[in-house]
Amino acid sequence: MDILNIIDILTGYGADIAFISVATCAIVQVLKRTLLKNCQKKVLTFLPFVLGTILYAVFAAATNLSFGYLVRELPYVCERGFTIGSLSTVIYVWYEQFIRQKDGASATEEVIATLIEGYVPTDEVESTAKSIAEAIERDVTGDGAKRTAEILSQSMGEGVTQKDITLLAKLIIETLAHINVRAAQ
Repeated sequence: MDILNIIDILTGYGADIAFISVATCAIVQVLKRTLLKNCQKKVLTFLPFVLGTILYAVFAAATNLSFGYLVRELPYVCERGFTIGSLSTVIYVWYEQFIRQKDGASATEEVIATLIEGYVPTDEVESTAKSIAEAIERDVTGDGAKRTAEILSQSMGEGVTQKDITLLAKLIIETLAHINVRAAQ
């Protein structure tokens, strides 16, 4: 049995799509934590689909020993790439929901993380939320919004103004105060 027979068997059962999807998911996660860590979340949503299509095009060109195949079968290659992107996204969601162990973030940290998501680079959301929660917990002056704004200023992404930071800090404090009042009732 030669390599082309093995590829035919994998293709027949769809294992090629599964393998490429797993690879796509892993590559996307590495890119999100390195080169694209400051990229907007909206852009990252499409990354598995684009990368999946590119990886499948490379795979198809290699298995058919022809770049002409890509031109002749472009709709098929794009459809398979979209399938890979979809499966890669599902694999990531399964991982996040069922496998990945959370760092034991408190409810306060989770609320803060939700509020700052989109303002702070993705890889810094958890650590920034933890820092803010600790600062608010230690605050005895009653001016938690000021310390929250200072922490946010250190980790904000591009395009966020000082006014945005101030408003976000006040929103965090007000939200946590409202949650604490509701919990006490």
